[in-house]
Amino acid sequence: MIRSTVLKPASYVTLLLAAVAVLLPVNARAENDHLIVPWRRIGPVSLGMTATDLVRILGEPTQKNAGPVVTVYHWQDDLAVTVRTDISSVTQICAVSPDYATAKGLRPGLPETAMADIMGEPQNSHLYRGWWKLSYTNFYWGGLMVSIPQTGFNANHAIRSVCVNYNA
Repeated sequence: MIRSTVLKPASYVTLLLAAVAVLLPVNARAENDHLIVPWRRIGPVSLGMTATDLVRILGEPTQKNAGPVVTVYHWQDDLAVTVRTDISSVTQICAVSPDYATAKGLRPGLPETAMADIMGEPQNSHLYRGWWKLSYTNFYWGGLMVSIPQTGFNANHAIRSVCVNYNA
């Protein structure tokens, strides 16, 4: 029995569609899915990305605090991103908007009691006290840090920020 090697028109269409699917870039996630992923990313910002890519994705920050070791970029009521100056690489991303949440539902604005219900006991915590400024507690889980003000204008015992970094 001899097989025909001539392709039928339907085969050409299938072959063409397969080639297009392989060659076109695929966006693996939404423009900004608002997901907090420990050790990795918050929304469209990933740990390790460059400062240039950061500004290209989010636009110009509303505030920028440059220091000798790190620069912190702020987008008002949304994100704060720390970039190591010497290698221009994102080392920490903090969400302050309740629009961002982990897959378990941890988000800025939740009461401190909800944090324990969602995450369980933290691996570590540290209380920072300042006589002239806010006092706050940072709680740590693998790749995740949660900050809660204890004194000052925002001492409502609600989550102020949820951060992703390599050190938490």
